[in-house]
Amino acid sequence: MNYSISIINSKMTDMIKFTTILFILIIPIGNNLFGQDFENKEIRDFLISTGEIQEGDRCSYYAYELIKSDELKCSDICGIYRIGAYASHSYTYLLLLDKQGKTFLDCHTDLYQTLKSIFSFFEKNNHCFTDLEKLSYIKEAMDIYHRNNTAIPW
Repeated sequence: MNYSISIINSKMTDMIKFTTILFILIIPIGNNLFGQDFENKEIRDFLISTGEIQEGDRCSYYAYELIKSDELKCSDICGIYRIGAYASHSYTYLLLLDKQGKTFLDCHTDLYQTLKSIFSFFEKNNHCFTDLEKLSYIKEAMDIYHRNNTAIPW
């Protein structure tokens, strides 16, 4: 009788450990998914306005830091990000993020205006970037412009 109670207690302990580990693994994933949908509503709305995705689509989209390729997080306060839809033949856009807000740039029609906006962003946020980082951002922006102009949209 004591032996069977010991086995039951052992199985209950194992089940509790398993459940705890499962929750530890699932909760961060859920926070990431729900946080991204809520936090990137402006990005989704922008991509809808450009025609990259449709209102009812469940199409995925991305927002990565232009140089380091880190994902956009809600704690980010200053940076330049490449954004777009995960779809063939879609364009890449830029997001300029600072304490004043978000600015979306079209990187396939007017290179002059894109670079002008980036230089203005650097002037307002001079403390955020080194000169080497600024050059890297400009190079990446020009590469995106070139890729966008060689892409064949649907």
